[in-house]
Amino acid sequence: MDQNLNRIRNISLITFVVLLVIEFACYFLFSMKDFFGILSSGLLTFLFFIVTLLFYLRAAKSQLQSKLKYLLAILLAKIIVSAIAFYLVYRFNYINMLAFLFSFLIFFTLFFNLEIVLIYRRFLFYKK
Repeated sequence: MDQNLNRIRNISLITFVVLLVIEFACYFLFSMKDFFGILSSGLLTFLFFIVTLLFYLRAAKSQLQSKLKYLLAILLAKIIVSAIAFYLVYRFNYINMLAFLFSFLIFFTLFFNLEIVLIYRRFLFYKK
């Protein structure tokens, strides 16, 4: 348990630093409206990534039948939060919707692939 929490903390720190470097580069490359779209989508997908890892930590301790309940709950939560975020971005128009959309898709794909590598390739939670 403590070993998995240490791994989650280390993984989250490394990914957060990489995300900050990407966001810092985007600050100089894009306009402020585009930058805020990229920044908000990056932070949202990073939050999804960390919450998913914490849910998998709880699911790894449960019975096999209960694991599906946790996996579906986190998927439903991601869909609901994403829908709310996209609605708010569209409704208030403070940030560029296209920048938010494309960066969200890119960051979500990257973090999802990182989840697959960490969890399903047994680097996290199942490593003895």
